[in-house]
Amino acid sequence: MAITTDSAPVRPVRRIFDGRTDPDSPVLLRAEAGAPSGDPLVDGVFDTLGAAWEFFRTVYGRNAIDGRGGPVDAVLRAGDPEPGAARWQGSRILIGDGAPALEAVAGQFTAGIIQHTAELESYGQPGALAVSLGQVFGLLAKQYDLKQSAEEADWLLGQGLPSSATAATGSLADPARFGQAAHMSAYEETSGGDGGVHANAGIANHAFYLVATGLGGHAWERAGRIWYKALMGYASRTTNLSAFRYATLGAARDLDWPTDAVAKAWSTVGIDR
Repeated sequence: MAITTDSAPVRPVRRIFDGRTDPDSPVLLRAEAGAPSGDPLVDGVFDTLGAAWEFFRTVYGRNAIDGRGGPVDAVLRAGDPEPGAARWQGSRILIGDGAPALEAVAGQFTAGIIQHTAELESYGQPGALAVSLGQVFGLLAKQYDLKQSAEEADWLLGQGLPSSATAATGSLADPARFGQAAHMSAYEETSGGDGGVHANAGIANHAFYLVATGLGGHAWERAGRIWYKALMGYASRTTNLSAFRYATLGAARDLDWPTDAVAKAWSTVGIDR
């Protein structure tokens, strides 16, 4: 898998490790240009990492998680997270004993990109925004893979994970259905745990959904480009939801997309300024 540029092909550098014995010193199972391992989980994750890499490279010009073509590492069977799920851990993606869906891997790919760019705090509104960005770009990678338009997509999160079978665990179209806030009036103010980042991520999720369906077409090409440019060009460590609204408005202007659709979406979720 390679993306050809004017100079030379750009290829992913994937490395798959086994963390069962020692997650801190995992054993290399497969590396780029190596033969398939014969282990369905190893080879499946290798292919899924490639699909996530290709999505970000082709659509947004991002060369790997660090933006410089660095390795994309996954540690399997480390006991954390649960089977079929994925979690970003500073420099690698941890994967349980089960093949994760593309949206889960792309979501953690996004977490790594955030670490290398805006470095959003993991608490409060910046944390909610970080969770939302992972869910948004995870779904965009899924839609890109399926070649779905914003109108064709179901906008559901979590389908295909072993823990949820075929049931969804979230929705950008209807966050409240799954216990997430869809409006600032339902924002969860809490000082405990993670500051309600997962519940509150629904606000930014729904704003994205409204922009994507309002602009129509392929969401990764339209709303996705606005959100990605806002993250890369405007967001910083303490960016809250209001600040990200301004960031998306600025990104839309930069890209010559209608800002009224963006402003209307944020207003619908209770963020007018």
